[in-house]
Amino acid sequence: MTQRIKMIGSAMSQFLNMFTAFDLTETGPNESVSARMHRQGHKRRERLINAIFRDPDHCKNAHMNDVRDAYALIAEYEDRIK
Repeated sequence: MTQRIKMIGSAMSQFLNMFTAFDLTETGPNESVSARMHRQGHKRRERLINAIFRDPDHCKNAHMNDVRDAYALIAEYEDRIK
């Protein structure tokens, strides 16, 4: 059940990200708000989000998780492309 709640939270953040991004060319459909704040260097917003989650590295970790997920997806389909 905990994994499902995390997945729902992640999906909600990705959905919200599409509405909060001023320029949709600077974000992707699988990026969370937290990850985008870290990647784009929005330090004040990043500190606020980190404080909400009570984790000083929340946004950085969200970004790194998105990067890992992207690499995993590439690896999964790499053999099918060849």
